[in-house]
Amino acid sequence: MSILNKVLKDLDKRGQKPGEAERSGGSAVAGPPSRTPWIIALAAIVLAVIAVIASYVSWEYLADNSRSMDAKPQSVKPSEPTPPSQVAQDINFARPVATKTQPDTEARLSENTQQSSSRQDDVNETEPAQQRLSLVSVPVPSQQHSAAPESTEAQQVQQQEPSKQAATLVKKAVKLSPQELIAREISAAQEAAEQGLLSESAVHWQKALTIDPNHIEVRRQLAALQFGRNKWQDALQVLTKGLELNPKAHELRVLAAKMLQKREQPQLALTLLQQAQPQVEAYLEYYQLKAQLAQQLSQWKAMAQSYQALAQAQPTQGRWWLGHGIASQQLGEIDTAVNAFKRAKTLIQHAPTLDFIEQQLNLLVEQDEATSS
Repeated sequence: MSILNKVLKDLDKRGQKPGEAERSGGSAVAGPPSRTPWIIALAAIVLAVIAVIASYVSWEYLADNSRSMDAKPQSVKPSEPTPPSQVAQDINFARPVATKTQPDTEARLSENTQQSSSRQDDVNETEPAQQRLSLVSVPVPSQQHSAAPESTEAQQVQQQEPSKQAATLVKKAVKLSPQELIAREISAAQEAAEQGLLSESAVHWQKALTIDPNHIEVRRQLAALQFGRNKWQDALQVLTKGLELNPKAHELRVLAAKMLQKREQPQLALTLLQQAQPQVEAYLEYYQLKAQLAQQLSQWKAMAQSYQALAQAQPTQGRWWLGHGIASQQLGEIDTAVNAFKRAKTLIQHAPTLDFIEQQLNLLVEQDEATSS
């Protein structure tokens, strides 16, 4: 019974029912070893070989795709393309690995039929080879994709640089010359005068005169503005200051004499003009005003001198000869007066004036006959 119990226990451990051991051809106590592990090992080896072949085929497909992808970016001409030599090196670097794995795979197939343990090691060795193949085919497209952002960044930098330069404002201090400063003040004074801002205009004229006190035109404009504002004393002071700085500024002397004449001070005006003897041809107005003031004051000698100077400067002007004849007649210089009237008669065409000249000639003839008798 004990032996029978041991057999039953042994069968229970092996998963067999009583009598199955006998039908299978073995005893319950000791049977031959099973061949199932070897079949499983052989199946695993076959699957490993199939996996290696599939990986090789997939690598060839990926390599063809990578070469087709390499051809497309080269036609686009990215900003930093991958050199063809580098692509060729990458492809050449990949191919030896592929050719090397093929004989290795065949060797492993032959060895797998002999030893299952060596086949399992070979299967483990094929995994790094597959990883190397996948790593070799990746760099070419990765370089192309990385080159595009770099090129776009470079283009953005190049586009931003001109915009930064265009937006940059440079402040530079420019020093104006005295002439430019005076011109600016004159323009401001004229604009203010046109708008009726006479006080503001006077301020700008004064600023311009402060820059250049010898500027005759600026001084004349300031004096005229002050006289127009009924500030004739300020106007005369401006002109007098200019004559002190430049006694040959005869324009200022003429303007001051006219202001005095309008202020009914002809003697001061004539005295002012008698202080200088400028060139007649350049200052005809000077001598004309001087002759008018002398006639107004009945200063015949000053009048005769002024008109004589004018007649010599412009001998074709009959009015100068007429004035010279009148002054000479008042001085009792009959011969000089007759010659001046006759000269004026040939140059003047105004009928009333000609009648006046004819009357004066007849009067001079009568005076001459009375004196001679």
